[in-house]
Amino acid sequence: MIKKTIQPTGDMCIKFTDEELVKLNIKENDKFSIQETEDGFLLQKFDTISLEIDEFPKHILISLIKESCEKDISVNEVFSNILENFIKNEKKT
Repeated sequence: MIKKTIQPTGDMCIKFTDEELVKLNIKENDKFSIQETEDGFLLQKFDTISLEIDEFPKHILISLIKESCEKDISVNEVFSNILENFIKNEKKT
């Protein structure tokens, strides 16, 4: 476990050494979820998946676009929400 202190810069800023970046396999543009814990925050790196949307049936694409417009979020966020709900449901079983 690596502990860090958040530095007051006007934005939230966590600095890692080059060695920590290598150890944690953190690269530029990596994205993280943040979970609050008793002792601080837990950063969890998002995994990347590739989806070939040109293989999706037309009715699925329309459904994704419709939900994106209704919720005023990107289609990527719609995908993310679907995957998060799927993972939560899988953990329950």
